[in-house]
Amino acid sequence: MTGPRGSGLDDWEDSESLSAHCHFSGVGCDEEYRVVSLNVSFVPLFGVFPPEVGLLDRLVNLTIAANNLSGRIPVEVGNLTSLRVFNISNNAFNENFPGQIFRSMTQLEVLDAYNNNFTGPLPIEIVDLKNLRYLSFGGNCFTGEIPERYTEIQSLVYLGLNGIGLIGKSPAFLARLKNLEEIYVGYYNTYIGGVPFEFGTLSKLRVLDMGSCNLTGEIPASLANLKHLDTLFLQMNRLTGLLPPQLSGLISLKSLDVSINELTGEIPASFSALQNITLINLFENNFHGRIPLFIGDFPYLEVLQVWGNNFTFELPQNLGSNGKLQKLDVSSNHLTGLIPSDLCKGGNLVMLILMNNIFNGPLPEGIDVGCQAWPAENVR
Repeated sequence: MTGPRGSGLDDWEDSESLSAHCHFSGVGCDEEYRVVSLNVSFVPLFGVFPPEVGLLDRLVNLTIAANNLSGRIPVEVGNLTSLRVFNISNNAFNENFPGQIFRSMTQLEVLDAYNNNFTGPLPIEIVDLKNLRYLSFGGNCFTGEIPERYTEIQSLVYLGLNGIGLIGKSPAFLARLKNLEEIYVGYYNTYIGGVPFEFGTLSKLRVLDMGSCNLTGEIPASLANLKHLDTLFLQMNRLTGLLPPQLSGLISLKSLDVSINELTGEIPASFSALQNITLINLFENNFHGRIPLFIGDFPYLEVLQVWGNNFTFELPQNLGSNGKLQKLDVSSNHLTGLIPSDLCKGGNLVMLILMNNIFNGPLPEGIDVGCQAWPAENVR
């Protein structure tokens, strides 16, 4: 593991001092000058993972993220029995992930291998890590299914298995992990089934991301029980049916994306209760009816994208009056009436797409004043 001059590790030089290494960039020591932390993230290194790291048997934090390292993880890492944080994300490590070497790391709390080139099945051995809170294998090339035994890791708060090519039934069994706060299991995974209704029992959940993973069926109303949920991403699936009006119970919801599905019906009137919403993506579905007036009353709304539906009537005339609107795309509907005059209030609007509708009347003066710095390609 080496790096060019100017890589950020120029102070890693030989010295006769017993404590000199404790002052190296990215190195932390205990009172006996033993290395307990090694964090060289975002340093332009190259080469392989040095097996000598296994000699640092008091190491608590090993973070070598975004260093352009490749090859396999050496078995010597298994000697790091005091390790609590192991972060090798954003490198080019490959071959099967060596789950067996982690069995002795009983204190491990963070295992982050995001965005590498690991292959083969997800490692089953990590179920022995009873203190693991953060697990990310996303952005790799694993195969097979999510092991149901992962539900034995009851300490998990964050689970990232997104974008790794998994198959099998939609993982309803993950609802047994009652401490989960964030679930990322979509993107290039291909499941059989829909959004598990059992996920409605995950009372601590803040993020549910199951975008682009071949989900079918209807959105379960049970998700309304997730009072701490702030992000619900179900885009790019094959979901059908209506938006459950019960989702108005998601009082903490900030981001809702159900775009590119086969959903129908109208936006439920009960959604007026979603007063914390900042992003609404409903585009490329089969929604119809009016874009409700209450959407213009949302105090924090920044993004509204509903293009490619069958909405009719006029836009809410107070849309943009909160001064926070950044993106509005209502193209390819059947909207009529006047263009709201407050769209640029606050000067934050960077994208406005209104084409393929039946609007009438003049372009509001406020748009000329508040959006005069727009790039032309952002106005259609």
